[in-house]
Amino acid sequence: MRLAQIMSPQGRKEVVFKDNRWQVITDMFAQVLTFTGESFEDNGVVFLSPVQPRVILGMAHNGTPDQINNPAQAFHKSSRTAVGFGDSIYKDMHLGRLEVECELTAVIGKTARKLTLGNALEHVLGFTIGNDVTLPEQTPGDHLLLQTKNGDGFTPLGPWIETEFPNFDNSTMFVRVNGKQVIQTSTNQLARGVAEQLVHITKYTTLGPGDVVLGGSPMSMYPVEPGDIVELEIIGLGVLTNPIVKL
Repeated sequence: MRLAQIMSPQGRKEVVFKDNRWQVITDMFAQVLTFTGESFEDNGVVFLSPVQPRVILGMAHNGTPDQINNPAQAFHKSSRTAVGFGDSIYKDMHLGRLEVECELTAVIGKTARKLTLGNALEHVLGFTIGNDVTLPEQTPGDHLLLQTKNGDGFTPLGPWIETEFPNFDNSTMFVRVNGKQVIQTSTNQLARGVAEQLVHITKYTTLGPGDVVLGGSPMSMYPVEPGDIVELEIIGLGVLTNPIVKL
């Protein structure tokens, strides 16, 4: 099932893709979806960030299998960095290189605390594409990653949430810049899979409906400049497109 948030003439709407239309629902986190009867054609829909997370967490040093030797660690990003399909990523030219990072992103569906490998995935509503935009030249003096990870538009999400995505731990990922493919990789390169990530995070903090976890960059980072158009694709989750704009 494909869930999204769109902008309609009446404002933000939560929708589900059914019968080749985006049908409006009252609450995507409900056990049973309630339909309002309103719907929109697929063509011309304006996608917003599929959720408005209170908490955005990213997994650090989780990009290659050998990093399993590093202790699990997560970092926090401001919820203000979350944007949607087509929204701008802003580069401040005084802050050094800017890189995009294609990441499998888990959307939490219900309150999660002290999860286990056996029940962690029961707390995931579905998956979307996340772009964990980074200023790597800021990192050496910024061990808490405030400067590195929290610029304007630094967490594009979307275009939608896929609730049925069994291949999440072995899905091909692409990064394209201005229509040219620059990276092909896979979620199978992550040091820790989704369940392990959630077990680690919820050992220390509570996650709730709509919170997101950026799963790490399996060598999916690439430097970009103002004027570039970035397309991130995870097979089965669609394509997330965003322009880079000079701040």
